[in-house]
Amino acid sequence: MQAVDYHQRMPRRRDYADELLRSFPNGRLVNPEGSVVDLPFQLPNGRPTALRVSLPAHFPQERPVLCVLVPLQHPAVDTTGRVRVRGAELWGNSGSVSSGAAAATAGPGGGRAPGTVSGIGPTDLVAVVREAFTVLLGPEAAAQQGLLAGGAAVSSGGVSVGSMPSFGGGIAPGPNTAVGGYGNGSVGTPMPGAGGLGGAAGGAGSGSGGDGSDPESFLEGLPTSVLEAMMGDEEELRRVAAQWLQGTSAARALEDVRRANRSAATANLALARSIEEARGHVAIVRSGEYAAMRALFEELYGRQEAVVAKIGPAAVLARVRQEAEQSDAASDELLERYQSGGLTVEAFVEAYTAAREAFHSLDLKRQAAEHTPLLA
Repeated sequence: MQAVDYHQRMPRRRDYADELLRSFPNGRLVNPEGSVVDLPFQLPNGRPTALRVSLPAHFPQERPVLCVLVPLQHPAVDTTGRVRVRGAELWGNSGSVSSGAAAATAGPGGGRAPGTVSGIGPTDLVAVVREAFTVLLGPEAAAQQGLLAGGAAVSSGGVSVGSMPSFGGGIAPGPNTAVGGYGNGSVGTPMPGAGGLGGAAGGAGSGSGGDGSDPESFLEGLPTSVLEAMMGDEEELRRVAAQWLQGTSAARALEDVRRANRSAATANLALARSIEEARGHVAIVRSGEYAAMRALFEELYGRQEAVVAKIGPAAVLARVRQEAEQSDAASDELLERYQSGGLTVEAFVEAYTAAREAFHSLDLKRQAAEHTPLLA
């Protein structure tokens, strides 16, 4: 019963998303599972963007992923747009809970007592997000946009945004810096009332993300007869695999995308019909001007063709090829004169080098022109 209560008291992934939406009312869910949340904000240059918070399948045992949706040059943002903050890096770090605190919360059999996995609760995720906003914008700009809930938000799990370390845009660490029991960079006794970001990963086990996407849990729920049939029948294996895929978050997301595509295609077809009707009306209105406009068009088109014939891409390419061939022939003629004794060595070397240099220069131009789409 204690194990059942323990798992029932573990916050679900959707609980974390709901807490983010309560703390940041402008945020929105990207997918129905609530594993991806976008939190809009403004960069210092006024450009709007959003901080995307992704919760992996095994969250909260796995650390959250924070990314900026637009390219941003910042010490805390890598080339993929991922935001690196201390709260996220130390998420679920068992070293942040001292052995004495772990022993104090131990239950029967050496595990944690039910209900004690509060160090990585939903409010801790909010604190990590506020730390990211503080690092990206600085405390004043983040507070002005209402992203810090008053300036220095402290979660129930012991994450103090006001004292988090900075990557250049946030606040420098103070003497009471605490992330999951960390004080002054040590791993000693946790702060009073701080469950810490770490330590919960070991107590929460390695279960699935709760969306049915864990193949091990799916296989454990199948009867033995089905498993035996899968081992001997490839078609049965494919059928069971398809059944499992239908229950995954990826399959549901794909179905949502398909529905959105169908709606977009229907709207596009309706828009295309409206455009065709508008074109018909425009054609009726302009039918009286067709003859004059056609004559003007043909005159302008003829002038363009005459100009293109003289200085167009094809003419330029032909001229470059001709000059390259002439330069190559000139260098061959110098070589023949030298071989027949008509030139001295000094005169031949100087003239032949200049001729080959001119040829290679023209040949490079020819190759560049042939590989240019407009001239090819």
